[in-house]
Amino acid sequence: MTRIRSLLVTTTVTIGSSAAILCGGVAGADPAAPLPMPIDALQAPGLSAVQSLSPAIQQAASDPSNAASMLMAAASVFAGNAAAPADSRNLAAAVSQFISQPAGAVPAAPAASTEHVPPAGVVPGAVAHLAPGVDPAHAAGPAPESAPLAAPAPASAPEAAPAPQAAPAPAPTPEAAPAPAPAPAAAIPGPAPAADAPITQDFMYPSIGNGCLPDGGASIATAISVAGPAKIPAPGPAAGQTAYVFTAVGTSAPAAEQRLPLNVTWVNLTTGKSGTTTLKPQADINAAGPTTLTAIVDTGSGSVMSTIFGQVTTVDRQCQFMPTIGSTVVP
Repeated sequence: MTRIRSLLVTTTVTIGSSAAILCGGVAGADPAAPLPMPIDALQAPGLSAVQSLSPAIQQAASDPSNAASMLMAAASVFAGNAAAPADSRNLAAAVSQFISQPAGAVPAAPAASTEHVPPAGVVPGAVAHLAPGVDPAHAAGPAPESAPLAAPAPASAPEAAPAPQAAPAPAPTPEAAPAPAPAPAAAIPGPAPAADAPITQDFMYPSIGNGCLPDGGASIATAISVAGPAKIPAPGPAAGQTAYVFTAVGTSAPAAEQRLPLNVTWVNLTTGKSGTTTLKPQADINAAGPTTLTAIVDTGSGSVMSTIFGQVTTVDRQCQFMPTIGSTVVP
């Protein structure tokens, strides 16, 4: 009996200790933040093409000698697929067109015109003839002229009674000459672009980062490339360089230290040069937000395909951005 009483006391103490732990530790813990909803094809119809072409660009950068064929093969999967979303097909078509017309390519010589050679025994300009190789049975010539039809004789009309003589009509009042139309106003010319305006080229598709806004919403990010020489972004790309600017619209200020990188991988289809660089915040570019990351790269002159991918760290968020791709012509 004493042993049973001891077991009951021990069990009671154990249950009480467990209850105390539960009440003290778990009740005071903050609930886990809900994960952002994944991005689907309805939000970004071109997402499927971007997610396929971005890795293709990264693979092409590691094998520049086969870059053009790799990218054309990746783009053809969507360009000729009627079941793919229209945005994906258009994106793939734009990539194919850029690859097939690289900067600096020598244009093909125009095809020589075929000179008309009349058949033997025919004097040019004197005798009508068919071109060599044309079957006369399939040639259409002018229709034979037919004799004109004789005009029918006019029927004799009955004599009409003489009409009464009408009173003379009053002379018409001379109309005043119309006033001359007013001269069209001279068009006001718009402001001419500055001679040193930078050559900026938008990326082909925006990027989306779920849970990146201060309230947890999705952020649309824009990416542009700037071919040098240019003054923006500071200190400005020199000749043969390309600057990349990635802006996460609506986000807070960037964190001083980016926990995980946002990278740009590029391949110059003209020269075969390639590389990868990390974009970073600049103190003089949107320091108070939205978060803007930049990089200046020695791409060299030519046709450059690029992809930006990775994560962005703001002062209050850490978010993943879907990849985006762009094309740049560097003079």
